Amino acid sequence: MNYLKLHPWKIGYTRAVLVQQALRKRLLLAPPATAPRLIAGADASYGRRGDLFYGAVVVFSLEPWRLVERAFARGRVSFPYIPGLLSFREAPILLRAFKKLKAVPDLIIFDSQGIAHPRGLGLAAHMGLFLNTPTIGCAKSRLVGTYRTPGTRTGCRTALIHDGKRIGTVVRTRDGIKPVFVSPGHLMDHRGAVRWVLRCCRGYRLPEPTRYAHILVNQIRRGVRPMG
Repeated sequence: MNYLKLHPWKIGYTRAVLVQQALRKRLLLAPPATAPRLIAGADASYGRRGDLFYGAVVVFSLEPWRLVERAFARGRVSFPYIPGLLSFREAPILLRAFKKLKAVPDLIIFDSQGIAHPRGLGLAAHMGLFLNTPTIGCAKSRLVGTYRTPGTRTGCRTALIHDGKRIGTVVRTRDGIKPVFVSPGHLMDHRGAVRWVLRCCRGYRLPEPTRYAHILVNQIRRGVRPMG
């Protein structure tokens, strides 16, 4: 899978913020032109010590639901951990994993934020621009914004608001389980983001593509033989 090269990754804090502010203007928050057939999930992992990062991508077909392909990569990362600039730390290794894919996904879900970000460009949104593919952020925790707690049943949701604007949706994906924070990345709207996250849930809190990618990348990091 090819991707665009919109800017270098080895840059400092000030320039990274300027890049985010500029790229935010290029996001298209609209429904995909066609319904996705192949849906990917991506996640990154790294040890508490050292600078070695791992990235994993898995691709599922929607009908019938089955695993189509998986790919992973590892490499050294030099960008420090700075809240709000996670994509400059994780995106390079994830792009290396995406480049290994033969199957090109129609939609990608990330275990991260889309536009629910202080500058409107979380990892899912940033990667959407690089990959020129519809993306969704489905995070386990809130980065920014306020919300009312949704009802306890699966599918209950409330808007995530920041500076008077909707930046995402707080969604209950399982009865009585903590909700997730869903936001469009690129080439996606709020309604579609929630729809596809719920469509990809298979009895767990997280949608299956990102849940599988999370398990896979941590197995690789630990040196465990990846699951089938």
